Amino acid sequence: MNKKEYYVYGLIDPRNNKYFYIGKGKGKRFASHLKPKRLDFNYAKLEKIKEIQKSGFEVKIEILFPNLDEDTAFELEKIVIHKLGRAIFAEGILTNLNPGGKWKPGDTVFYPKDFNPNFDINKLDFVSQEKFNEIPKLSEFNYLNTANKEQLLYKFDTNGNFEKEISLNEIFSDGIKGYEIGLIKAIRENTLPIYSRWIYSKNNFESLYISENIPFAEFDVIDQDFNRDFDAKFRNQEKFKSKCIIDRTLRLEVEKDNDVVQLQSFYPSGNKKSFKKVKNGKPFELACEWFENGHLSVKEELLDGYSNYIRTTYYEVNGNDYIRISRIDGNKTYDRWFENGQREVEYLENIGYVYYNEKGEKVRLVEDGGKTTIYNNV
Repeated sequence: MNKKEYYVYGLIDPRNNKYFYIGKGKGKRFASHLKPKRLDFNYAKLEKIKEIQKSGFEVKIEILFPNLDEDTAFELEKIVIHKLGRAIFAEGILTNLNPGGKWKPGDTVFYPKDFNPNFDINKLDFVSQEKFNEIPKLSEFNYLNTANKEQLLYKFDTNGNFEKEISLNEIFSDGIKGYEIGLIKAIRENTLPIYSRWIYSKNNFESLYISENIPFAEFDVIDQDFNRDFDAKFRNQEKFKSKCIIDRTLRLEVEKDNDVVQLQSFYPSGNKKSFKKVKNGKPFELACEWFENGHLSVKEELLDGYSNYIRTTYYEVNGNDYIRISRIDGNKTYDRWFENGQREVEYLENIGYVYYNEKGEKVRLVEDGGKTTIYNNV
Protein backbone atom coordinates (compact mmCIF):
# COMPACT_ATOMS: atom_id res chain seq x y z
CA MET A 1 0.00 0.00 0.00
CA ASN A 2 1.37 3.41 -1.01
CA LYS A 3 1.86 5.77 1.89
CA LYS A 4 0.30 9.17 1.43
CA GLU A 5 3.40 11.05 2.58
CA TYR A 6 4.07 13.01 -0.62
CA TYR A 7 2.89 16.41 -1.76
CA VAL A 8 3.12 18.86 -4.67
CA TYR A 9 4.35 22.34 -3.75
CA GLY A 10 4.88 25.70 -5.39
CA LEU A 11 7.45 28.44 -4.86
CA ILE A 12 5.81 31.87 -5.11
CA ASP A 13 7.29 35.29 -5.84
CA PRO A 14 5.72 37.50 -3.10
CA ARG A 15 6.14 40.58 -5.29
CA ASN A 16 3.44 39.41 -7.70
CA ASN A 17 2.07 36.29 -5.94
CA LYS A 18 2.83 34.11 -8.98
CA TYR A 19 4.27 30.62 -8.95
CA PHE A 20 7.77 30.36 -10.37
CA TYR A 21 8.61 26.74 -9.56
CA ILE A 22 6.58 23.56 -9.04
CA GLY A 23 7.96 20.47 -7.33
CA LYS A 24 7.05 17.17 -5.71
CA GLY A 25 8.47 15.75 -2.51
CA LYS A 26 8.03 14.65 1.05
CA GLY A 27 9.35 15.79 4.43
CA LYS A 28 11.14 19.15 4.11
CA ARG A 29 11.87 18.85 0.39
CA PHE A 30 10.16 22.21 -0.32
CA ALA A 31 12.75 24.07 1.78
CA SER A 32 15.78 22.63 -0.05
CA HIS A 33 15.63 25.31 -2.77
CA LEU A 34 16.31 28.09 -0.29
CA LYS A 35 19.81 26.74 0.42
CA PRO A 36 21.65 26.69 -2.94
CA LYS A 37 23.42 23.42 -3.67
CA ARG A 38 26.59 23.05 -5.69
CA LEU A 39 24.99 20.73 -8.24
CA ASP A 40 21.80 22.73 -8.73
CA PHE A 41 22.11 23.97 -12.32
CA ASN A 42 18.70 25.62 -12.50
CA TYR A 43 20.20 29.10 -12.70
CA ALA A 44 16.89 30.81 -13.51
CA LYS A 45 15.33 29.48 -10.29
CA LEU A 46 18.39 30.41 -8.22
CA GLU A 47 18.48 33.89 -9.76
CA LYS A 48 14.79 34.38 -9.05
CA ILE A 49 15.30 33.45 -5.39
CA LYS A 50 18.24 35.86 -5.13
CA GLU A 51 16.22 38.67 -6.71
CA ILE A 52 13.39 38.13 -4.24
CA GLN A 53 15.74 38.13 -1.26
CA LYS A 54 17.65 41.19 -2.49
CA SER A 55 14.30 43.01 -2.72
CA GLY A 56 13.79 42.44 1.01
CA PHE A 57 11.25 39.63 0.65
CA GLU A 58 11.24 35.90 1.28
CA VAL A 59 10.06 33.20 -1.09
CA LYS A 60 6.55 31.99 -0.26
CA ILE A 61 6.03 28.23 -0.23
CA GLU A 62 2.62 26.69 -0.77
CA ILE A 63 1.74 23.03 -0.39
CA LEU A 64 -0.74 22.72 -3.23
CA PHE A 65 -1.71 19.08 -2.79
CA PRO A 66 -0.81 17.29 0.47
CA ASN A 67 -1.28 13.67 1.54
CA LEU A 68 -0.55 12.00 -1.80
CA ASP A 69 0.92 8.65 -2.74
CA GLU A 70 4.03 9.00 -4.89
CA ASP A 71 2.42 8.08 -8.23
CA THR A 72 -0.32 10.68 -7.75
CA ALA A 73 2.26 13.29 -6.74
CA PHE A 74 4.24 12.60 -9.92
CA GLU A 75 1.07 12.86 -12.01
CA LEU A 76 -0.03 16.14 -10.45
CA GLU A 77 3.42 17.71 -10.63
CA LYS A 78 3.58 17.06 -14.38
CA ILE A 79 0.07 18.37 -14.99
CA VAL A 80 0.63 21.59 -13.02
CA ILE A 81 3.93 22.27 -14.82
CA HIS A 82 2.14 21.61 -18.11
CA LYS A 83 -0.67 24.04 -17.18
CA LEU A 84 1.63 26.88 -16.10
CA GLY A 85 4.41 26.23 -18.64
CA ARG A 86 8.18 26.60 -18.48
CA ALA A 87 9.72 29.99 -19.29
CA ILE A 88 12.93 28.47 -20.65
CA PHE A 89 10.96 27.03 -23.58
CA ALA A 90 8.57 30.02 -23.83
CA GLU A 91 5.72 27.77 -22.66
CA GLY A 92 4.77 29.86 -19.65
CA ILE A 93 5.97 31.31 -16.33
CA LEU A 94 7.87 28.59 -14.43
CA THR A 95 11.62 28.24 -13.98
CA ASN A 96 11.36 24.45 -14.07
CA LEU A 97 13.68 22.81 -16.58
CA ASN A 98 12.15 19.35 -16.90
CA PRO A 99 8.49 18.49 -17.61
CA GLY A 100 8.00 16.93 -14.19
CA GLY A 101 6.55 13.55 -13.31
CA LYS A 102 8.82 10.53 -13.62
CA TRP A 103 11.19 12.30 -15.98
CA LYS A 104 14.80 11.04 -15.89
CA PRO A 105 17.96 11.92 -17.85
CA GLY A 106 17.66 10.51 -21.34
CA ASP A 107 13.91 11.11 -21.57
CA THR A 108 12.53 13.81 -23.85
CA VAL A 109 12.32 17.24 -22.22
CA PHE A 110 9.11 17.96 -24.13
CA TYR A 111 5.58 16.74 -23.57
CA PRO A 112 4.44 13.98 -25.94
CA LYS A 113 1.80 14.97 -28.49
CA ASP A 114 -0.63 12.55 -26.88
CA PHE A 115 -0.05 13.89 -23.34
CA ASN A 116 -3.38 14.06 -21.53
CA PRO A 117 -3.45 16.75 -18.81
CA ASN A 118 -6.80 15.53 -17.50
CA PHE A 119 -6.83 14.31 -13.93
CA ASP A 120 -9.38 12.44 -11.86
CA ILE A 121 -9.93 15.00 -9.10
CA ASN A 122 -11.91 12.46 -7.13
CA LYS A 123 -8.49 11.27 -5.94
CA LEU A 124 -8.25 14.51 -3.95
CA ASP A 125 -10.09 15.87 -0.95
CA PHE A 126 -12.48 18.80 -1.40
CA VAL A 127 -9.91 21.52 -0.60
CA SER A 128 -7.38 20.07 -3.04
CA GLN A 129 -10.06 19.74 -5.71
CA GLU A 130 -10.74 23.46 -5.42
CA LYS A 131 -7.04 24.25 -5.62
CA PHE A 132 -6.66 22.09 -8.75
CA ASN A 133 -9.50 23.93 -10.46
CA GLU A 134 -8.06 27.32 -9.45
CA ILE A 135 -4.73 26.76 -11.22
CA PRO A 136 -5.07 28.50 -14.61
CA LYS A 137 -4.01 27.13 -17.98
CA LEU A 138 -1.33 29.62 -19.07
CA SER A 139 0.89 27.49 -21.26
CA GLU A 140 1.38 27.46 -25.03
CA PHE A 141 3.54 25.01 -26.92
CA ASN A 142 4.68 26.69 -30.12
CA TYR A 143 8.37 26.27 -29.35
CA LEU A 144 9.66 27.70 -32.64
CA ASN A 145 7.03 30.44 -33.04
CA THR A 146 5.85 29.24 -36.45
CA ALA A 147 2.42 29.78 -37.95
CA ASN A 148 1.87 26.09 -38.65
CA LYS A 149 3.31 25.06 -35.26
CA GLU A 150 5.43 22.34 -36.89
CA GLN A 151 8.23 21.79 -34.38
CA LEU A 152 10.78 20.73 -37.00
CA LEU A 153 14.00 22.38 -38.17
CA TYR A 154 16.18 22.09 -41.25
CA LYS A 155 19.89 21.70 -40.65
CA PHE A 156 22.65 22.95 -42.99
CA ASP A 157 26.43 22.92 -42.73
CA THR A 158 28.20 26.28 -42.44
CA ASN A 159 28.71 26.34 -46.22
CA GLY A 160 24.94 26.28 -46.67
CA ASN A 161 24.60 22.68 -47.84
CA PHE A 162 21.41 20.95 -46.67
CA GLU A 163 22.03 18.07 -44.26
CA LYS A 164 18.75 16.88 -42.79
CA GLU A 165 15.43 17.58 -41.14
CA ILE A 166 15.78 17.60 -37.36
CA SER A 167 13.36 17.49 -34.44
CA LEU A 168 13.59 19.36 -31.15
CA ASN A 169 14.11 16.04 -29.38
CA GLU A 170 17.29 15.52 -31.41
CA ILE A 171 18.62 18.92 -30.40
CA PHE A 172 17.99 18.17 -26.73
CA SER A 173 19.04 14.51 -26.87
CA ASP A 174 21.75 15.17 -24.25
CA GLY A 175 19.44 17.10 -21.93
CA ILE A 176 18.91 20.78 -21.26
CA LYS A 177 22.13 22.73 -21.75
CA GLY A 178 22.97 26.38 -22.25
CA TYR A 179 23.96 26.16 -25.91
CA GLU A 180 20.77 24.37 -26.94
CA ILE A 181 18.59 26.80 -24.97
CA GLY A 182 20.34 29.76 -26.63
CA LEU A 183 19.86 28.16 -30.04
CA ILE A 184 16.13 27.55 -29.59
CA LYS A 185 15.66 31.09 -28.24
CA ALA A 186 17.43 32.57 -31.28
CA ILE A 187 15.41 30.41 -33.70
CA ARG A 188 12.15 31.30 -31.98
CA GLU A 189 12.84 35.05 -32.07
CA ASN A 190 13.91 35.21 -35.72
CA THR A 191 12.34 34.33 -39.04
CA LEU A 192 15.67 33.93 -40.88
CA PRO A 193 18.11 31.00 -40.55
CA ILE A 194 20.50 31.09 -37.58
CA TYR A 195 24.27 30.67 -37.79
CA SER A 196 25.82 28.31 -35.23
CA ARG A 197 27.97 25.18 -35.23
CA TRP A 198 25.56 24.34 -38.01
CA ILE A 199 22.92 26.54 -39.60
CA TYR A 200 19.30 25.97 -38.63
CA SER A 201 16.21 27.19 -40.43
CA LYS A 202 12.47 27.01 -39.77
CA ASN A 203 11.98 26.92 -43.54
CA ASN A 204 13.37 24.39 -45.99
CA PHE A 205 15.80 25.36 -48.75
CA GLU A 206 17.78 23.24 -51.19
CA SER A 207 20.82 25.23 -50.04
CA LEU A 208 21.69 28.56 -48.45
CA TYR A 209 24.09 31.24 -49.71
CA ILE A 210 26.64 31.87 -46.96
CA SER A 211 29.41 34.44 -47.27
CA GLU A 212 32.85 33.12 -46.40
CA ASN A 213 34.01 36.71 -45.83
CA ILE A 214 31.67 37.64 -42.96
CA PRO A 215 32.95 36.55 -39.50
CA PHE A 216 29.57 35.45 -38.16
CA ALA A 217 29.12 35.10 -34.41
CA GLU A 218 27.05 32.47 -32.59
CA PHE A 219 23.31 32.81 -33.34
CA ASP A 220 23.64 35.57 -35.93
CA VAL A 221 20.94 35.70 -38.60
CA ILE A 222 21.60 34.63 -42.18
CA ASP A 223 20.11 36.96 -44.78
CA GLN A 224 21.08 35.47 -48.14
CA ASP A 225 20.59 38.72 -50.09
CA PHE A 226 22.81 40.58 -47.61
CA ASN A 227 25.46 37.85 -47.95
CA ARG A 228 25.45 38.08 -51.76
CA ASP A 229 25.59 41.87 -51.73
CA PHE A 230 28.48 41.87 -49.25
CA ASP A 231 30.51 39.40 -51.32
CA ALA A 232 29.97 41.44 -54.49
CA LYS A 233 31.34 44.54 -52.75
CA PHE A 234 34.12 42.52 -51.09
CA ARG A 235 35.54 41.54 -54.48
CA ASN A 236 35.60 45.07 -55.83
CA GLN A 237 36.10 47.48 -52.93
CA GLU A 238 38.90 47.89 -50.37
CA LYS A 239 36.82 49.87 -47.88
CA PHE A 240 33.07 49.79 -47.33
CA LYS A 241 30.38 49.20 -44.71
CA SER A 242 27.21 47.12 -45.17
CA LYS A 243 24.13 47.03 -42.95
CA CYS A 244 21.55 44.26 -42.64
CA ILE A 245 18.20 45.66 -41.49
CA ILE A 246 15.34 43.28 -40.69
CA ASP A 247 11.89 44.51 -39.67
CA ARG A 248 13.33 48.05 -39.44
CA THR A 249 15.94 46.90 -36.90
CA LEU A 250 19.69 46.87 -37.56
CA ARG A 251 20.86 43.27 -37.09
CA LEU A 252 24.30 43.18 -38.71
CA GLU A 253 26.87 45.83 -39.55
CA VAL A 254 29.95 44.55 -41.39
CA GLU A 255 32.86 46.76 -42.33
CA LYS A 256 35.85 46.00 -44.55
CA ASP A 257 39.05 48.02 -44.28
CA ASN A 258 41.61 46.45 -46.61
CA ASP A 259 42.47 43.05 -45.07
CA VAL A 260 40.50 43.64 -41.84
CA VAL A 261 36.80 42.79 -41.55
CA GLN A 262 34.78 43.58 -38.43
CA LEU A 263 31.25 42.56 -37.55
CA GLN A 264 28.83 44.08 -35.07
CA SER A 265 25.61 42.12 -34.61
CA PHE A 266 22.48 43.04 -32.67
CA TYR A 267 19.59 41.32 -30.91
CA PRO A 268 16.03 41.74 -32.29
CA SER A 269 15.61 44.34 -29.52
CA GLY A 270 18.37 46.42 -31.11
CA ASN A 271 20.85 45.88 -28.25
CA LYS A 272 24.42 44.86 -29.09
CA LYS A 273 24.93 41.12 -29.38
CA SER A 274 28.51 40.48 -30.53
CA PHE A 275 31.59 42.09 -32.04
CA LYS A 276 34.28 40.29 -34.01
CA LYS A 277 37.34 41.32 -35.95
CA VAL A 278 39.35 39.23 -38.40
CA LYS A 279 42.47 39.94 -40.37
CA ASN A 280 42.96 37.81 -43.46
CA GLY A 281 40.25 35.56 -42.06
CA LYS A 282 41.88 35.03 -38.63
CA PRO A 283 40.71 36.41 -35.22
CA PHE A 284 42.26 39.82 -34.64
CA GLU A 285 42.59 42.20 -31.66
CA LEU A 286 39.19 42.01 -30.00
CA ALA A 287 36.00 39.95 -29.72
CA CYS A 288 33.02 40.73 -27.46
CA GLU A 289 29.63 39.29 -26.63
CA TRP A 290 26.80 40.96 -24.73
CA PHE A 291 23.86 39.70 -22.72
CA GLU A 292 20.56 40.98 -24.06
CA ASN A 293 20.25 43.31 -21.03
CA GLY A 294 23.25 45.27 -22.33
CA HIS A 295 25.92 43.92 -19.98
CA LEU A 296 29.07 42.42 -21.42
CA SER A 297 29.10 38.64 -21.44
CA VAL A 298 32.58 37.89 -22.81
CA LYS A 299 35.56 39.99 -23.87
CA GLU A 300 38.58 38.49 -25.60
CA GLU A 301 41.69 40.60 -26.13
CA LEU A 302 43.83 38.88 -28.71
CA LEU A 303 47.38 40.14 -28.56
CA ASP A 304 48.78 37.63 -31.03
CA GLY A 305 45.96 35.47 -32.28
CA TYR A 306 45.19 32.98 -29.54
CA SER A 307 48.81 32.44 -28.51
CA ASN A 308 48.63 35.57 -26.33
CA TYR A 309 45.20 36.50 -25.02
CA ILE A 310 43.10 37.79 -22.13
CA ARG A 311 39.57 36.40 -21.81
CA THR A 312 37.07 37.83 -19.32
CA THR A 313 33.52 36.67 -18.63
CA TYR A 314 30.97 38.67 -16.66
CA TYR A 315 27.88 38.19 -14.49
CA GLU A 316 24.65 38.84 -16.37
CA VAL A 317 22.67 40.62 -13.66
CA ASN A 318 25.16 43.26 -12.47
CA GLY A 319 27.90 43.11 -15.12
CA ASN A 320 30.67 42.40 -12.57
CA ASP A 321 33.74 40.38 -13.56
CA TYR A 322 33.30 36.64 -13.19
CA ILE A 323 36.34 34.81 -14.63
CA ARG A 324 39.50 36.17 -16.25
CA ILE A 325 42.04 33.91 -17.90
CA SER A 326 45.19 35.09 -19.65
CA ARG A 327 48.22 33.61 -21.31
CA ILE A 328 50.92 36.13 -22.12
CA ASP A 329 54.33 34.95 -23.34
CA GLY A 330 53.77 31.56 -21.75
CA ASN A 331 52.68 32.96 -18.37
CA LYS A 332 49.12 32.17 -17.33
CA THR A 333 46.75 33.81 -14.87
CA TYR A 334 43.35 32.72 -13.55
CA ASP A 335 41.03 34.86 -11.44
CA ARG A 336 37.43 34.28 -10.39
CA TRP A 337 35.12 36.57 -8.41
CA PHE A 338 31.92 36.19 -6.44
CA GLU A 339 28.95 38.10 -7.82
CA ASN A 340 29.48 40.82 -5.18
CA GLY A 341 32.94 41.60 -6.61
CA GLN A 342 34.97 39.80 -3.92
CA ARG A 343 37.74 37.60 -5.31
CA GLU A 344 37.02 33.87 -5.04
CA VAL A 345 40.08 32.30 -6.72
CA GLU A 346 43.41 33.50 -8.02
CA TYR A 347 46.30 31.64 -9.61
CA LEU A 348 49.79 32.56 -8.44
CA GLU A 349 52.59 31.56 -10.81
CA ASN A 350 54.75 28.74 -9.43
CA ILE A 351 52.53 28.49 -6.34
CA GLY A 352 49.01 27.39 -7.23
CA TYR A 353 45.36 28.32 -6.79
CA VAL A 354 44.35 30.36 -3.74
CA TYR A 355 40.66 30.23 -2.73
CA TYR A 356 38.87 32.90 -0.67
CA ASN A 357 35.47 33.14 1.01
CA GLU A 358 33.08 36.05 0.45
CA LYS A 359 34.70 37.91 3.36
CA GLY A 360 38.04 37.95 1.54
CA GLU A 361 39.67 35.37 3.84
CA LYS A 362 41.87 32.59 2.45
CA VAL A 363 40.18 29.23 2.79
CA ARG A 364 42.59 26.92 0.94
CA LEU A 365 45.63 26.67 -1.30
CA VAL A 366 45.91 24.04 -4.02
CA GLU A 367 49.56 23.95 -5.06
CA ASP A 368 50.72 23.15 -8.58
CA GLY A 369 52.01 19.84 -7.31
CA GLY A 370 48.57 18.89 -5.97
CA LYS A 371 49.13 19.53 -2.26
CA THR A 372 46.16 21.20 -0.55
CA THR A 373 46.37 23.46 2.51
CA ILE A 374 43.20 24.37 4.40
CA TYR A 375 43.10 27.65 6.32
CA ASN A 376 41.00 27.83 9.48
CA ASN A 377 39.24 31.16 9.81
CA VAL A 378 37.94 31.97 13.26
